[in-house]
Amino acid sequence: MATIVSAFAVSHAAFMLRAWEKAPQETRDQVAAGYREVSRRLYASRPDFVLLIGSDHYQSFFIDNMPAFCLGLGNTSKGWGEAGIPPYELAIASTPAQNILEGLLERNFDVAYGRNMPLDHAFMTPIHLLMADADIPVVPLFQNCVAPPLPTVARCLQLGGALRECIDQLDDKLRVALIATGGLSHEVPLVDWRSLGNSARDSAWLHYMSRGRHGDSEQLQATIQGEMARWGANNLGRIDEDFDREILSLLATGKYSDLAHHSFEQINERAGNGGQEIRNWATAAGALPGTTAETLFYAPTSQWLTGIAGVAFSVGDM
Repeated sequence: MATIVSAFAVSHAAFMLRAWEKAPQETRDQVAAGYREVSRRLYASRPDFVLLIGSDHYQSFFIDNMPAFCLGLGNTSKGWGEAGIPPYELAIASTPAQNILEGLLERNFDVAYGRNMPLDHAFMTPIHLLMADADIPVVPLFQNCVAPPLPTVARCLQLGGALRECIDQLDDKLRVALIATGGLSHEVPLVDWRSLGNSARDSAWLHYMSRGRHGDSEQLQATIQGEMARWGANNLGRIDEDFDREILSLLATGKYSDLAHHSFEQINERAGNGGQEIRNWATAAGALPGTTAETLFYAPTSQWLTGIAGVAFSVGDM
């Protein structure tokens, strides 16, 4: 069987990258050191590829065709170059990706797939901060965390278990790293499309969520970018330190199944719509039974509108 040699979960936050200098120096030093430590441990584990679990923010997936899960196949994935991140081009570990997809289907997970699917900052933030040379092949797994209805946290845990079984059946020489991205508590300037009506503003949002950057007018893009700017300028994020520390505590004690107690409504109320990205962390945790997760850094940072965190799972104890 293949070996999981390292596993991590880290935040991805567009405002962190766009407004790095706005945070206090102490926070920047802590977070930068935390990402460096994750990177050090990742490279020390010498993985052949990284299973990268992330979401999307209407860059590659839209409400006219929104899968719950989608695995990246093919030869390459390229970033959109948004959120201040260069448009990295990543090599896909094509044979493992195909084998994982087939294994998931055999285990009754009807995961969609996308050949050479492009990736937004949810995936590219850890690439930028952890392996800026993009020199490790990846298998990208998209999970819908932004356009409800969403897969439950319990289902993501189950998917993680199925992923582990698929990895176990890969070539026994392969060394695999897992990186889940997203969260912790924060609010992103994207509305629940189900609440939108027929006003000009609502119609603009619906159009954006249906087509994203593809074929949109300059006026619509200006409207959306203006909303993003207003959100940041008025500090409209939501950080709940109690929620964040609760999630980190469950991971630290290996109580991964308790993540499933967090419903969509509870997460939205306590941790904001961006808090729904704990689904990505849950999928990684579901693949790692019998482990715990060490918190490497946690910085609730109002200037970045996010509870920024990073953990390392104790895969050496598996």
